[in-house]
Amino acid sequence: MAGWWTALAYAVSLGIPVWVWREIHPVLTGLDSTAQAFAWGRLCGLVGAVCLVWQILFISRVKLVEGRFGLDRLTRWHHLNAFVAVLCLLVHAPLVTWANAQNALASYSEQLLDFWRTWDDLPGAMIGLSLLVLVTLAAWRPLRGLLSYEWWYRGHLLGYLAVLLAFGHQVEKGKDFVDGPRWFLVLWYLGHGLVLAGLLGRRFLVPLYRFWKHRFSVDKLVPEAGDATSVYLTGRDLASFPARGGQFVRVRFLAPGFWWEAHPFSLSAPPDGRSLRLTVKRLGDFTRRLPDLPPGTPVLIDGPHGIFTAARATGSKVLLIAGGIGITPIRSILEDLLTAGKDVVLLYTNRAEKSIHLRAELEAVAAGRARLVHILSDDPAWAGEKGYLDEARLKALVADLPEREVFQCGPPPMMEKLREILGRLGVPAARVYDERFSL
Repeated sequence: MAGWWTALAYAVSLGIPVWVWREIHPVLTGLDSTAQAFAWGRLCGLVGAVCLVWQILFISRVKLVEGRFGLDRLTRWHHLNAFVAVLCLLVHAPLVTWANAQNALASYSEQLLDFWRTWDDLPGAMIGLSLLVLVTLAAWRPLRGLLSYEWWYRGHLLGYLAVLLAFGHQVEKGKDFVDGPRWFLVLWYLGHGLVLAGLLGRRFLVPLYRFWKHRFSVDKLVPEAGDATSVYLTGRDLASFPARGGQFVRVRFLAPGFWWEAHPFSLSAPPDGRSLRLTVKRLGDFTRRLPDLPPGTPVLIDGPHGIFTAARATGSKVLLIAGGIGITPIRSILEDLLTAGKDVVLLYTNRAEKSIHLRAELEAVAAGRARLVHILSDDPAWAGEKGYLDEARLKALVADLPEREVFQCGPPPMMEKLREILGRLGVPAARVYDERFSL
């Protein structure tokens, strides 16, 4: 139901500027090609600009929005909406440029040069559009894997600059603002202002307030199996920090070489009111340097985020599936599920025995309370389950699969394949909950 309300809000937010555009361009038939290009180019510009506002809202982390839909879903919408926004703006720019060139009896390149030299707001808009195209391409899955998280994150920040550069052009030269009703311009400013306030509040003010309240810092770092490190965070009055097992936080370590970028990590143990634990595998430049982090380092925390929690389990039976370091959120909801009296089966896939993260801890928590099965794909000496978690193995290991809700976290291809398998084995998609690290 919430998804339908979002779709309605999205449609209304597009419908209002389209209505204003139609009032300004009541008759389209009979117009010459130049006037048609102006009209349709402006419409594409309006739609693209509205989509940019939604882009910011989707990833603003405003609790009212994120708490209802979850950051995974909002991130998917953010990705899809980005392509709509950029496509509309890529149609808007050449149409309006061509129409202006026709009126000025100039070539297309001459008109672009005139925009750059004499239109105060246009150079910023042109740079903004170029940045948006680059940021969108960087998020495209075939190219995304070529960039480390650090470089992707830095590049993605340029999207905010792009929106800022485009805003002045919208209200300065947009005919639908200049000739449209006054209330439309007021509504435009109000919408941007509210989204910006939500973004600044959740991204900056709330983390600063929580740092002032809790004084988060690094307590200790513990080496773990599978080339991982557990980072224990401590602070004041952590019992009031509203984190639950399965959620994640974005952390910024205020130490040389770390402070300039924030990274998302799942809680790998249920919050106990005394500490927070993050278990991180060494996969990139940042995570490889984590073991060098000095204890006592102050930490800014943005979060907690996510709805991948035990509270989503409404039935009595649950299947947990983890792949590799995807065990971290699974581990932190395991105890919550068991405390709630759920019948839990945990299937944990890895390549080799030495790669199993938090093994002793998992086996201690599951002992006598849950069924834990390790599945290793590349370890000939392993005496337990060998191979991959395919349809036949899943059916054999979990006979009552259709009766269970499924929580899974692991590599995206694994989760996508398992979703297909689970559907064939009688588990509705609505009862399969994913936690994705590739946001």
